[in-house]
Amino acid sequence: LASQADVVPSSHTPAASSSSPSALGAASIGLARDCEGRPYDLSRVVVNFVNVGSTYGERILKRKRGHEGLFDYEGVRKCVRHLALNLGLGVIGVVYENFWTVGGTDGESWSVPDDISAMCETIELTPRLRGNHHRSAHDEMTIKCAYRRNCRFLDNDNYQDWRSSMRDDA
Repeated sequence: LASQADVVPSSHTPAASSSSPSALGAASIGLARDCEGRPYDLSRVVVNFVNVGSTYGERILKRKRGHEGLFDYEGVRKCVRHLALNLGLGVIGVVYENFWTVGGTDGESWSVPDDISAMCETIELTPRLRGNHHRSAHDEMTIKCAYRRNCRFLDNDNYQDWRSSMRDDA
């Protein structure tokens, strides 16, 4: 899974004296700034639930792409639990509104399971839009949420194409 750290040049990535979660968050906040002068918020991470759950279904559960039940919230659950409880990060989830999942470990569902929601600071619902330009609305929402918070994001997509076409109209 790729993160914003893969996109940020190493000269902009802060160094911590220890690899413990508290040292990474506390020691780095306020020291490093992006090219716009904004301090990085290393205490939060935006997670693209759609791609994390689909990758888990495909790679771990060996489900076939294009199959109705590719996505599984168990992958999201493991990811969020590790980030929030083990690393102490605030998690912002990104998922489609009215996202319907079938046949996963949680069965049929129209919403994010309560245990996952409880581990998150917030969950941003991406509107479902039609057309070729909107197929990756959840990817765009992930990037914009991380940009506005100036924090890291976690996803498995290749965001190179977004670098040249991204706008922030907020």
